[in-house]
Amino acid sequence: MSALKEAMGILEPFKRIAYFPQIEIVKSEFSAVSKFGGFPYLRHEDDWPICPNCQKNQQLFLQLNLVDLPERKGEGLIQLFYCTSNLGCESSLGGYLPFSKVSTCRKIKIEGESAIIELEMDSVFEEKRIKDWEAKADYPHREEYLDLEIDLTDEQIEAIEEAEMMMTLHGDKLFGYPFWVQSVEYPQDSNTGETMQLLFQIDSDDNLPYMFGDMGIGHLTQSPSNAEVLGFGWACY
Repeated sequence: MSALKEAMGILEPFKRIAYFPQIEIVKSEFSAVSKFGGFPYLRHEDDWPICPNCQKNQQLFLQLNLVDLPERKGEGLIQLFYCTSNLGCESSLGGYLPFSKVSTCRKIKIEGESAIIELEMDSVFEEKRIKDWEAKADYPHREEYLDLEIDLTDEQIEAIEEAEMMMTLHGDKLFGYPFWVQSVEYPQDSNTGETMQLLFQIDSDDNLPYMFGDMGIGHLTQSPSNAEVLGFGWACY
C-alpha cells in the first residue's frame, strides 16, 4: 500500500465538514441576515460596541443568523466586532488574544426590527451577505496530530502534502478545523475549564479587507457547553 493510501486511511476518521460562505455584495443595511461587514442588527440605539481605547464603534466583521447555518441551527445571532479605527487599539489591547477588548464576540436574541444609528467611526466595510454555503472535507492541522493521537510517518505526511489532500483548509469557513499559523491555541472557557471549539475561521484579506499582522488567521471559538461564551484570537506568520 502506498504512503498516501496509508495516510488517508488513518486520517479519514477525523474528517469534518467545513462550510465556505458564498457571498453577494449588497447595500449596507441594519438587518439580521448573515453577513461580513456592513451594518449589524442592533437591539437598541446603544447596542453597537464601542472600542474602550479610541471610543469609536468597532467594525462588524461577521454576523451569523443561526437559522441560516447549514447544520447546528439555532435561534439568534452570533456577532463579531473588531476595532479597525486605530492600529494602536489592536496593539495596546492585545488584539491577538481571544478575549481582548479590541473585539466583541456575542450571541444575542433578535428582538424585532433593528435600531438605526449614526456611527462614530471613519468608514464601514462593504456588506457581503452570505447567501449560501459550500461544503468541503476538512482535516486536522499537523500541529494537532499529537493531541489527537494521529501517528503518521514523515513519508506519509510528505505524501499528503505533495498530493494536497487530507489537509486543513485555508480561508473563511464555518466549522471544520482551525488552520494554525503557529501552535495549537484553543482558548479555555474560564467558567468550566473546557476547551473551546472552532465556530468560524477568518483569514486575512478573504471576505474582509483586513490583515491580521503578517497574513495571519483569526479564529472565533465557542464553549461546547455554553453558547454564550465566545472568543476571537489570531496569529500571524
